[in-house]
Amino acid sequence: MKIRDLQRDVEESLASLPTMTLPDELSGLRHLPVNDRNPQVSIRNVLSNRKVREDASATYFDPDNCELVINFVPIEGPEDETLLRESSVAYMEGSSHDVDLEESTGQLINELTDAERTRPFVGLKWFRDQFLPRCGRGWAMDPRTSGAMLRHATEQRLILTSQVPNPNQPLYPVTAIRVNRRHPRFQPSAPARTTRFRPVPIRGGPIAETVINDRR
Repeated sequence: MKIRDLQRDVEESLASLPTMTLPDELSGLRHLPVNDRNPQVSIRNVLSNRKVREDASATYFDPDNCELVINFVPIEGPEDETLLRESSVAYMEGSSHDVDLEESTGQLINELTDAERTRPFVGLKWFRDQFLPRCGRGWAMDPRTSGAMLRHATEQRLILTSQVPNPNQPLYPVTAIRVNRRHPRFQPSAPARTTRFRPVPIRGGPIAETVINDRR
């Protein structure tokens, strides 16, 4: 595990708080502003006051010499604020595409998962305008419909956004998206509870027949 994995683990856990049932002793976490903001976590070395390299081993996170810094940033980045704000599921009601919201959301998550396997980060606009149209799904061909799907998945906390440096324009960061794998939707259901009781076979017929015969 790398430092980046540790940071993402904490980010995804915090982002999933609104969709989780918390015990009373953890109810204070409800005050964290994670309904309309995404947590971004960085691990810093206290002595040098510098961030620990994200590709470093997670063992570099030493509680005695490091601190975990959490910032809560708006879901919409400056570059893509209009894209997400103007997109809404209501648009799909008048769309020419017959969209099943639940099914399409699952398809969107699957496509994003595939994109994450091939890139260090997935840019929101690149994903909407270039990657999705190639998947061949009807709803993905219209950027307004796919934008509405992205907005819906973001509001449901199925997708998390973050700001990453733009390699082409360093002054203008890119809004990146990724699947929130800590969301309850992606967690395995609890196994059925089993009982230790096992019936013990005994000789003879059913006890009910024995009682009836004794009464005759």
